[in-house]
Amino acid sequence: MTHLSKMNPKLKILIPVVRGLAKTLGKDYEVNLHDVSMLEHSLVLCENGYVTGRSEGGPMTDFGLFMLQSEKYRDKEGIFNYLAKNKRGELIRCSCIFIRDENGEIIAFLSINHDLKKALAARDLIESLVRIDIGDAEQYQEMPRAEDEAESIFPEPVHESFAQNLEEVIGESIDAAKKRAGRPLNYLTKAEKKQIIEELSGKGFFRLKGSVEALAAEMGNTKFTVYAYIREIQKQKNARTEKTVI
Repeated sequence: MTHLSKMNPKLKILIPVVRGLAKTLGKDYEVNLHDVSMLEHSLVLCENGYVTGRSEGGPMTDFGLFMLQSEKYRDKEGIFNYLAKNKRGELIRCSCIFIRDENGEIIAFLSINHDLKKALAARDLIESLVRIDIGDAEQYQEMPRAEDEAESIFPEPVHESFAQNLEEVIGESIDAAKKRAGRPLNYLTKAEKKQIIEELSGKGFFRLKGSVEALAAEMGNTKFTVYAYIREIQKQKNARTEKTVI
């Protein structure tokens, strides 16, 4: 109850909704409530958390940070039925409902994550029962055997890291940046570092407490240098916007 006691009081009305949904949908559905005012510990209520391996007190996911940061999602009611993978590499079908206050500002995410393991196993069983492998008898034309399409019927899963703590969210975001750069971040030029910072900023990375310090350590700079880069990037972005308006 610790995290529930600290959350936005306006969200308390959703507690029975979250618990009721989890009981109604069943144990293959994880139902979560995120308070976006406390991103480092946004997961204030988590039912059937074994689907993603998380528990109450966990941080906002990287995809959740991106949705808060991106203009694309500013006026939406949520995002529904997208695919992601949990830490075990299993497909899950996810939906996230944006909870807004009287001013239209997002104050919470109500998310539902469906473990598709049983559904996929049932599909594979049905396919195995109805599949007919035609032999090489002369009266039949040879037919190619159907390829295994275990995941091809689905679109590409969204990359969403269901981290269990804040350090994991920050670490995985930095690791992804290093992978894109192709080398350690302290080897990058100033221009390359600014590009990494701009990418991370667009994903909401700097909304997290301690993110600047962690990135600065990876880049071999002080946090003040990283803050200076952020200000430069924002200034350039504002200048581009003003030029476009003119």
